[in-house]
Amino acid sequence: MRIIIVEDEAVTRRWVRKKIEELDINYHVTGEFVNGKQALEYCREHEVEVVFTDIRMAVMDGLEFLDRLKNERIAQPYKVILSAYDEFHYARQAIKAGANEFILKPEITKEGMKTTLEEAKRFLEKSRTKDSKAACGSEPERRRITMEKLLETGTTEQQREEVLRGLENRGIALKEEGIVLLSISLSGEEKGDAALEVAELFMQEEHISGICASIEEGEYLLLYNPSLHMDREVFSGKLEALLRHNLGTEVYIGISVKKDGFHHLRDMLRQARMARENRTFFRLPGIWRYDAMTVNSDSGHGDLYYAVEMREILAAVEKNDFESAEEKMKGILADIEGRIVLPPAYVKALCIEILSSCIRKARTYALTAAEVEEVRRTEMMFCERFRTLQDLKNWTYAGMAELRRICEIKSSLNQYSGPVRDIIGYVKQNYTQKISLEQVSSLVHLNKSYVSVLFKKETGEKFSDFLLRVRLEESRRLLGATRKSIQEIAGMAGFPDAAYFSRAFKERYGKSPMEYRKGI
Repeated sequence: MRIIIVEDEAVTRRWVRKKIEELDINYHVTGEFVNGKQALEYCREHEVEVVFTDIRMAVMDGLEFLDRLKNERIAQPYKVILSAYDEFHYARQAIKAGANEFILKPEITKEGMKTTLEEAKRFLEKSRTKDSKAACGSEPERRRITMEKLLETGTTEQQREEVLRGLENRGIALKEEGIVLLSISLSGEEKGDAALEVAELFMQEEHISGICASIEEGEYLLLYNPSLHMDREVFSGKLEALLRHNLGTEVYIGISVKKDGFHHLRDMLRQARMARENRTFFRLPGIWRYDAMTVNSDSGHGDLYYAVEMREILAAVEKNDFESAEEKMKGILADIEGRIVLPPAYVKALCIEILSSCIRKARTYALTAAEVEEVRRTEMMFCERFRTLQDLKNWTYAGMAELRRICEIKSSLNQYSGPVRDIIGYVKQNYTQKISLEQVSSLVHLNKSYVSVLFKKETGEKFSDFLLRVRLEESRRLLGATRKSIQEIAGMAGFPDAAYFSRAFKERYGKSPMEYRKGI
């Protein structure tokens, strides 16, 4: 076993070496170094199986050494950190840097070294077994490794040529000229290697050179050279039909543009995945080309889709006209269902721009701690991935409704006297509870009759009508944003029962709650 010691204290180096060589003649300390830089250079040129390294060293410390060693394209040794008592807090960083073991210097005894090196031996044997299986294992595993090497940005021309020679030895003559990459996913249960087998048999039958591999869970990548008699769309269409027929599942395939040169593969992977995500986003199984997607409208003027509508929405939000903004937003999202040429990322960007304008508007007001948290929760969702258009719509509707509620509360309060502001704020915070005119009059310390007249004079609504409107608006939001039952929504909006809720809803909106939900 080849071992190196990286330690700037000479006595400690000698002590570690002595304890190792006392154990077995097969343990060889082949190098001693005073810093990580020297050790890293040695590891690049010599095979090392076990590394003992200190943490604190000049030039390059032990943590940086291990972190760099982890990224080297060499067989990884078993890594042991040597530490003093006051350095034990480095354990988490050491593990992150790739350390296998963390031992205190007082534990450097013959028995302690024996335990450590026996564990190192088990680790190395396991690693070699794994590497051996990968090298001569199943065909799907070999293809996965090959695909990963082709996709790696750091792969040199020489390494790529070695990969291609390996493919040729397995009967796959993949050329750099005119390559196409497909990203494939299936619905339902995992199909294992069945999709790979169908794809490989299809390429053999059509005399097409290519490789198909499973890289990430649920995704298959297929890299190939199109033939003269079958362009990429025909090829992908036939493959989709075969997978669907033989595996009994829905198939989603994204097709990259055709390129010359493997150095384009990372960009082609992005293209193929974007095209596949377009299919899943619109819930349309089948194939889609990256170059079939566009954000430019068919007006002939080079305008972006919905540019005019977006300007109108942002202007409406600025004016506090949230009713118009929400109506236009829902119109856009309804129209998008038929605009399958749009990249999902563009649709999400539209929704984020609308909600961002609402957030900016909300932050112009003095918000309570609860309101600040509600705004922050919406903003935090900007980084979420929405698999389908419906998921994105649900989130956008809910976010818009919540931000609209906050802004309308804040803007309306500025128009009224103190007692009316307090009553409005109380109702909008407690509409789910039983609320009466007597209750709110007591809240503002005024006579019930006076409050009734004052409220109607300043708002134009009777208190009871205002309370009903708040509850109905909340129920309408819940109908669009959730799949809860009518009975549940009635309770959540503060209505005593579903029958009363349904009558009041239809009287105000001209539709029953169920009819309204179906029309959304």
